[in-house]
Amino acid sequence: MYLKRTTNAISQKALPNKWFQAACIAALVFVIYWASGRGETLCNHYVRLADAFLHGRLYLTGVPDWFEVARFDDKAFVILPPAPALFALPWVAIWGLGTDQNILGMLVGAGAVGLFWVAAIQLGWSFRFRIAMTVLLALGTNFWWAALDGGAWQFAHMSAVFFLMAALVETTGKNRPWLVGLFVGLAGLSRLPTFFASIFFAYTVSRDITDRKRLMLRLTAFALGLAVMVGLYFAYNYGRYGTISDQGYYHPQIYQALWQKGMFDISYIPRQLDAILFYAPKFTEEFPYFHPTLYGLVLFFTTPALLYMFRARLKDKFTLAALAGLIVVAIPIVTYWSVGWIQFGYRYSLDFLPFMLLLAASGMRYRLDYLKVAVIFLCFLVNLWGILSHFWFYWVK
Repeated sequence: MYLKRTTNAISQKALPNKWFQAACIAALVFVIYWASGRGETLCNHYVRLADAFLHGRLYLTGVPDWFEVARFDDKAFVILPPAPALFALPWVAIWGLGTDQNILGMLVGAGAVGLFWVAAIQLGWSFRFRIAMTVLLALGTNFWWAALDGGAWQFAHMSAVFFLMAALVETTGKNRPWLVGLFVGLAGLSRLPTFFASIFFAYTVSRDITDRKRLMLRLTAFALGLAVMVGLYFAYNYGRYGTISDQGYYHPQIYQALWQKGMFDISYIPRQLDAILFYAPKFTEEFPYFHPTLYGLVLFFTTPALLYMFRARLKDKFTLAALAGLIVVAIPIVTYWSVGWIQFGYRYSLDFLPFMLLLAASGMRYRLDYLKVAVIFLCFLVNLWGILSHFWFYWVK
């Protein structure tokens, strides 16, 4: 079904200008993000890390005492994976530590939306439907909030989604397995759980191939591209801590007392499900009378259009692979000790947001009606309320 839809529905006349369309959409989204954003993050870890790279260092200098870093041998290291610093490098080379990481987050987020538009064209979605789904991504999910926040953790999410969208563009287009592997690896070097998205992309790079030798060659090329990024991460850890394992989160500065049973344990699943399904707004007598909580909101309250996932047609192998990708990426998240701290919605869901969009699209049967438009508009209103609450009027409770 996937290949038939792709082959039959893409307008050959539209193909030459798909990147121009994407650039225009990304520019428009950036303007909206810039206009709706406010303030500058104090957690500019990746600007500082890019500055360190440009000076031939892996460690930061001059960081304040309150900055969340891993301190080893009197050196301060960024705990998070390094790939988002790649987006900061050219700007930091010009403006140094004065580079605004908030603006960078908006640029990367807008770029991810543009890539999603290209993937939607290559998936054969109609013009009206891909407009609706692009609006849903850009303005109807907490992706909007994360793009504006600009903090290290949110910037990492922007980077991960960007590279997952790049992988989706490649695998629905030229489908070069080594390049898909590199993009998935870069997503993993932004947010570690997204390494597990490789199960979805391993299917897409090998779909409908019956020749065993060719199948193995494509999977090997994909694995090699992915392995390059894994190897770089091991080398990065060794350069920081003298071991290939990531020791940053085990530093005493992180609140290990809250781990109870370590960083990952199945006993944390109820805590995560509570955040995903039951974190409701708080009601008060103050305008606007209901307020987002400081620690997040129900996933399907933040973006009710994602409920269409439960109508997805799993007989379609592409959609089934998207479900598998969502599940395996979610496993390390729902067994993690923290639910995300200060956030709008459930920010960890951004790691599998591309798969949720693919499943919701399948649940909508790749077409619009008045109800679906209304639901997407409701998603926009909820997330606009979140933006106003977090960045403009501080309605968060």
